[in-house]
Amino acid sequence: MDRFRRAAYAAVDAICDYQKTLEDLPVVAQVEPGYLGKLLPKEAPTKGEPFDTIASDFQQYIMPGITHWQHPSFFAYFPCANTFESVLADMLAGSVTNPGFNWSCSPACTELEMLVMDWSAKLFGLDPTFYVESKSGGGVLQTTASDSVLTAVVAARSRYTKAHPDIPLDKLVIYGTSQTHSLGAKAALILGLQFRAIEVDAKDNYALRGESLVNALEEDRGDGKHPFVVIATVGTTSSGAIDNIEEVGEALIGYPDIWLHIDAAWAGVALACPEFREALHLRAINQYAHSFCTNFHKWGLVNLDCSAFWVRERTLLMDALDVTPEFLRTKQTDT
Repeated sequence: MDRFRRAAYAAVDAICDYQKTLEDLPVVAQVEPGYLGKLLPKEAPTKGEPFDTIASDFQQYIMPGITHWQHPSFFAYFPCANTFESVLADMLAGSVTNPGFNWSCSPACTELEMLVMDWSAKLFGLDPTFYVESKSGGGVLQTTASDSVLTAVVAARSRYTKAHPDIPLDKLVIYGTSQTHSLGAKAALILGLQFRAIEVDAKDNYALRGESLVNALEEDRGDGKHPFVVIATVGTTSSGAIDNIEEVGEALIGYPDIWLHIDAAWAGVALACPEFREALHLRAINQYAHSFCTNFHKWGLVNLDCSAFWVRERTLLMDALDVTPEFLRTKQTDT
């Protein structure tokens, strides 16, 4: 215990020193591919080493290969900030680590997640139907927006195939745009479905418009395909584009079997600022979306990985993923 205490103090000192000197470091790692294999042993060590040795190895071998996403001059991809509070929270969570897969195995984990997801939904101005306390919707933490989208597509597929049980799965189509993150195409690959990227251009600020969506839906339906989910983006990784959620939602009124998922992975956290809500189409999100996600590990100032995912009708998600063996059944879970 004393050795752990000393090592923990040393680790905190190293973290503080890193933050103090971060802006003096090169933003991008100054190493070549394969550098680490030349520095570390080919086999795992068979004996333990003192923490001082491990800490020294970390500074000597690992830190030179780190690209510093928290550097003040890092502007690639998306914001990826953290805080001292989130570092400490990781330490506390690790000290009581448990899977938290149902209430019985960890009441605090289950209930805290539900509460924090409702706090966050209220912070962002999401409609009350997305709250856990609404008894209809609710939120759950995923690792990344890709996981959130995959989960939404599974729920959308389940809803559609229950209404249309004779449709072959390979006829189902996921819709995004040429600016949509690869998560849409990856979900299609994983699930054996089709993905269509609707072309968008600069004159519309690379936003998906309602007319373009309807044209694509009608074209594919004419070819015997079955549209079942649309992924609209609030802040694309490649261009920061925001799809026209109002037009998309209005267009989908004529297609009640199609699920609308909002991927707001990096821009969604800005909904916490009321002055940005109109530009981010909050009213339309609340009116039309079946699900919504944003990443706290981007503008949310927490460590990777943490993607917040909400659904308006949680029974659709639960029914799609309900595989509960006897050893996981409890009174609390079943109620």
